[in-house]
Amino acid sequence: MASMAATGTSAAGNGRARTSGIVIAGDRTKSRQIAHRHSRRVRILKIALPLTAVATTVIATMNILENAGVGPVLPPIEIPKIVADNLKMHNPHYQGFNADGGHYWVKAATAQQDLKTLTAVHLDGITGEMTDAKKQKTYLTATRGLFDNKSNILELYDSIDVTGDSGLNAKLTRATVQTKENIITSNEPSTILMGAGQITSNQLTIRQKTKEYTFLENVRTHMQPKEPAPAANAQTAQNSALPFGKPGQPVDVASNRLDIDDVKKTAIYSGQVVAIQDGATMTSPEMTVTYEGAVAPAGKSDTKASDEKKTAADASDTSGTKVKLIVARDSVVLKQSNGETATSTSAVFNTVSNTAVLEGDVVLTQGDDRRAVGDRVDYDQTAQTMTLIGPVVVTQGANILKGRRLVYNRTSQKMQLSAPANIMGSASPGRITAHFVRASAKSSPSQSGDEEGGDGMSFGAAFKTDPNSPYDVVSDNLDVDDNAKTAIFTGNVSAVQGVVTMRSQELTAFYTGSAGMGTTGSAGATGAAASLTHLTARKKVVVVAKDGQTATGDWAEVDVKKNLTTLGGAVVLTQGKNVVHGTKLVIDMNTGEATIKTEPTATSSGAVVSEGDGQGGGQVFKAERPSAVFYPGQLKKSKVQAEGWQVRTSP
Repeated sequence: MASMAATGTSAAGNGRARTSGIVIAGDRTKSRQIAHRHSRRVRILKIALPLTAVATTVIATMNILENAGVGPVLPPIEIPKIVADNLKMHNPHYQGFNADGGHYWVKAATAQQDLKTLTAVHLDGITGEMTDAKKQKTYLTATRGLFDNKSNILELYDSIDVTGDSGLNAKLTRATVQTKENIITSNEPSTILMGAGQITSNQLTIRQKTKEYTFLENVRTHMQPKEPAPAANAQTAQNSALPFGKPGQPVDVASNRLDIDDVKKTAIYSGQVVAIQDGATMTSPEMTVTYEGAVAPAGKSDTKASDEKKTAADASDTSGTKVKLIVARDSVVLKQSNGETATSTSAVFNTVSNTAVLEGDVVLTQGDDRRAVGDRVDYDQTAQTMTLIGPVVVTQGANILKGRRLVYNRTSQKMQLSAPANIMGSASPGRITAHFVRASAKSSPSQSGDEEGGDGMSFGAAFKTDPNSPYDVVSDNLDVDDNAKTAIFTGNVSAVQGVVTMRSQELTAFYTGSAGMGTTGSAGATGAAASLTHLTARKKVVVVAKDGQTATGDWAEVDVKKNLTTLGGAVVLTQGKNVVHGTKLVIDMNTGEATIKTEPTATSSGAVVSEGDGQGGGQVFKAERPSAVFYPGQLKKSKVQAEGWQVRTSP
């Protein structure tokens, strides 16, 4: 009993408590549970550890055997991989809408997501359609492409066809389509077929919304007119007055760039422009074509009935364009198939009015020896005329014509040269000049005295001149008829050869060869240059020699080949106060000898009174024979004159 009694403090860890010296046993339930769990773990480990050791040993043994090639082979366990080929979609469809009311859609046979760029999709077997606010549609097909659904840009590759309600038909190898903006670009060679013809280039940009087309590098254009050219015979084609821009004829153009605005109806070619039409070639740094119609004609209807109606009207379809105006700038050169050329600063061809205007340093050239220069030349196809104005200078070999205005009619082959007022800044009319050079000829004595039967008065060498001297003519106007081979000078005409001058109101020059100054295939462009044969003067004819001797008459004939001049009508030969009257005066320009006589058939009055000396010293002679009044005082003034005037027959 004494052993159960104890004193001291309570020990919580022993589960006991000291209370007034009495010890009471504590609750052991929790301790028992912990002990049971520990016992179970021990029992499990006694079983698991040996089993784990056995399994590990078996697996290790099997691995060793497998590596050694002994025992069965276990199949590998495949882990699935995510690749792009496994994400292929069939018949995908993409569509969108534009702010202006247009819309688009793109379809493909298959599509594959690009895992590197999640917004990009690779497409095969592409078709697409873009519709603008005016319901005009553009259709796309391509072998393959790449669509970015974030930027709405479609890259197309291989066998690309772009067509449209507007008549657009493009063959491309690569293109970029901005679907929202309805813009198509390509940096690869392309061929575009439109209602206006065909265009090929190395680069292009098509803006379907604004109807703007830009072509770059190696641009080749074939413009087909809306209306074909009317049938024309060979003669009409040869006589065409227009050097370029003939209506109804197709035009082929090569350039570095072409900008088409189908709203403004303009096509601007730039960079080494070469245009060819009906054998004529025009080169210029820049050329602008204005047209009517549409490069891409009006759109198609969506209804089947309308399509059937359009099909029925295909036979009368006039889709396409009609060129109205061609404007070339900055050093224009026109060359015809026969070698004729025209150069100017600018050129305007109006196919509606069938006219053309070349301005600025105009030079027209035919062959090796024909040239006409001026400030401006106007061509009129209807009137078949060419008008050259400015300081006009026409050269044909050594022959030279100068004036202010030259008009040539291709049909009649007539030419008029004049110098009217209000041209070249002059308020008053001017004069035209002509310089004719005859072929070299040997001077030979004339047989004029013998031909006239030795009857008449013969005078000295005052009218002698070099037969090879050119003729210089000045007048108000010149009219040339190349069919009749005549050149008529009118209005105070003055013709000079050497030291002899002939004045009249009208002078007609006859020639051989051609004086045609037209262009584009005229006969005058290839014929021999004009060569004078003889001259005819009318109305108040006056011939003046170097020493002042003067012969007047009603008419005069000049045989250029023989260098022989004949005056007729009321002929008067004057030297100072000495006067000789007759009906005919023959002047040998080779020797200068002049013979005056009265023709037996003359119908002049019966008597001729000399002018006299104012002191009643004049004499009267019958008209049947040459009559003369001589003043010794006048003859003594010049020994040459005194010796030169001789009387062959008595009056």
